Amino acid sequence: MVVALLGTRDDPQVRSVGAALDDRDAEWELWNSGDWPGAEPVSLSVGSGTGPSETDSHSNFDSETAPSGTRTVVGEPVNPERITSVYLRRIGLDPRGPEFEDDLADRPYSLVNQVREYRGLVTSVLRHLESRGVPVVNPVAAQSVHGLKPYQLAAFEDAGIPVPDTLATNDPDAASAFVERVDDAVYKPVGGGGHARSITPADLDSDRLDRLANAPVQFQERVAGENYRLFVVGGDVVATGHIRSEELDYRLGEHEVDSASVPSAVQRAAVRAADVLDLRFAGVDVIERDGEFAVLEANPSPMFAAFDERAGTDVAGHLAAFLDR
Repeated sequence: MVVALLGTRDDPQVRSVGAALDDRDAEWELWNSGDWPGAEPVSLSVGSGTGPSETDSHSNFDSETAPSGTRTVVGEPVNPERITSVYLRRIGLDPRGPEFEDDLADRPYSLVNQVREYRGLVTSVLRHLESRGVPVVNPVAAQSVHGLKPYQLAAFEDAGIPVPDTLATNDPDAASAFVERVDDAVYKPVGGGGHARSITPADLDSDRLDRLANAPVQFQERVAGENYRLFVVGGDVVATGHIRSEELDYRLGEHEVDSASVPSAVQRAAVRAADVLDLRFAGVDVIERDGEFAVLEANPSPMFAAFDERAGTDVAGHLAAFLDR
């Protein structure tokens, strides 16, 4: 049995999980998304000679001879019966990525089409494996919530999970009224990929607010407290990191990470948040003080290697154990 890791060879998360699988003497293979676009084969066959027979659901697959009728190929032919699980770290194929910088400048339209076709094929392969009973961590459909921050918060609130007052909008009047109501607000991207910043008087200038017509922004009440990231694997909190930083967004400056404990109510909320979004693995960001807390988001493909290294946690080990079941 084999665990497949889909990501790039140099990704610290992929390398950490691979090392943890080695410690378990588990067989694993890398499906290197860094090879796409390129000559590395990816195939999904449909039609005569590729589907399961009535007597043997995988009779067309011979792992020794790898016939042309093999249904799924990711680098090498894939037998769903041999795949224990897939860790979907990162498909990549984002035309905004640094690896596409030159192509984006030289041929933007064809590049967008090229990566769209690759993503369509790779996603189809993963969805097909899921339909054949191969657990994908996290499922392709669930991964999309990473870019749906307002939906996450709405889903959490509907599930009774505490969240900050939030408004995602392209309406300058609504944004101005929200900031006035909550008094102390921050703003951040709706789809992620940027940093949280404090609202300043200059941000409320009418010319600047009018720019919301170009792209919506998420406005949020500032919540006082300590920043924590809880890692949830298979319905359990397996590690908690306390992030110490002087910055509103710790990614903007120096920060420290310690292993920590949080009240049981916070742990239950983190598990519930992952469950609501159908995430088998998640990094749930929480602000907590004196038992009062708010959940900010749940990341379906969180970075954890630095947490394990700096805080002495073992997210990689717990994730490897979940994948190698």
